[in-house]
Amino acid sequence: MASFNLTIDDSSPLISYGPSGAWQDASSSDIAGLTYNGNSLHTTKAPGATATINFNGTGITLYGGRRPEYGRYTMTVDGRMITDSSASGGGIELQQVLGSVSGLANGPHTAVLTSTGVGMDIDWANVVTQVGSTGSTITSAIYDDANPAMTYAGAWQKVDSPSYMNNTLHFTQAAGAAASLAFSGNAVAIYGTVSPDHANIQVSIDGKTTMVSGGADFTRSMHQQTLLYYANDLDASQHMLIVTNPGQKSGTGPFIDLDSVTVYSASPPAGGSVPAFANQSDSPRPGPKSGLSKGALNGIAAVVVLIILAILALLVLLFLRRRRRARQHVMEPKTPADAELPLQGPNMRFTPISPQQPMPTFSRMPTRTSVHSIAPSYYANDNASRSSFSSTAPILTMPRVPSRAPSRQQVRQQDMMMPNQAPERPSRPPSLVLPAR
Repeated sequence: MASFNLTIDDSSPLISYGPSGAWQDASSSDIAGLTYNGNSLHTTKAPGATATINFNGTGITLYGGRRPEYGRYTMTVDGRMITDSSASGGGIELQQVLGSVSGLANGPHTAVLTSTGVGMDIDWANVVTQVGSTGSTITSAIYDDANPAMTYAGAWQKVDSPSYMNNTLHFTQAAGAAASLAFSGNAVAIYGTVSPDHANIQVSIDGKTTMVSGGADFTRSMHQQTLLYYANDLDASQHMLIVTNPGQKSGTGPFIDLDSVTVYSASPPAGGSVPAFANQSDSPRPGPKSGLSKGALNGIAAVVVLIILAILALLVLLFLRRRRRARQHVMEPKTPADAELPLQGPNMRFTPISPQQPMPTFSRMPTRTSVHSIAPSYYANDNASRSSFSSTAPILTMPRVPSRAPSRQQVRQQDMMMPNQAPERPSRPPSLVLPAR
């Protein structure tokens, strides 16, 4: 099988910290934390505090720091002791190997890091995982949140910032809002952010649902481009990924977001061939010939010919009937344009002077979802925009009423029919100059 490495940062929900409150997210005052992987680390001073990592793969390596105030710790994988050592050091030493194991059977495993002394920290974990068959090659495809292949349902907003993959991220605070991606591959990884004001994240692949923590229970600040979910037990067929906001629960916030999705696919070995038979004796032997007599075959052929002729006759009959109906339709007399309809009165004729007002028409225009956003400051920017529409509403469009002004010819006809009508007022007033006496 083909192997590749996967990084799980300390801020990833793939790491579970216990007991509650025993671990602390690195604070901004810890200058050393800025040089940790992802500029973050988790520390503890509580004896017995654990960090548990559930992973799919063949090996794992845990990294952390060594400091003078740190004490002893242990690392186990599937209940087997891997390391029993000390995290104490002469100074601040970063990204040090705390424990490592390899050669595991490819599949699900559990690694547990336990503080047995006065304190320690964890920075990140490197997981060796496998997909495909022996000799196959791995290709990866990254689907950014703004990729047209991503489909959003509900009230989502897009934010632009260099902190995210390709400078974009989609977020929502609406319960039930979902994002989906149809893909083909053997493994998938979902990236987003974790924060104290985030909700849990519901991830579904082909109907199998997993609930992932959004960071409300193990972070004190927002962490970007964090691995939220990973699965490598997929076949090469097409799959459906759905990420849903289940809504705010007790102890969580309302937000979830999506930054990118990475799909890993295993390609067959180059030059691979289909296995051949071991020897000629393994190939299937021809069996005895069997078939119908010549007379039976002739009878079957005659029946087939009759069926074809019947089908052709039916098609000709249908064609002639349709042609006759079309001819009758053309010969039907049309209703005169000036005829009265049953519900019309004498003043509602279709005449050039008083045409009938056409009926209004209905059209549909998309309307954007109106959602009051209370997004935190790290989501705010000048380019935030809606990326989904609500259901459409009918808009009534009234057509333009034809002009009723009479033409010049009609005016002349009216003048001839009414000779007693007062003459038109001249367009220019009469002259006030009096004749000379």
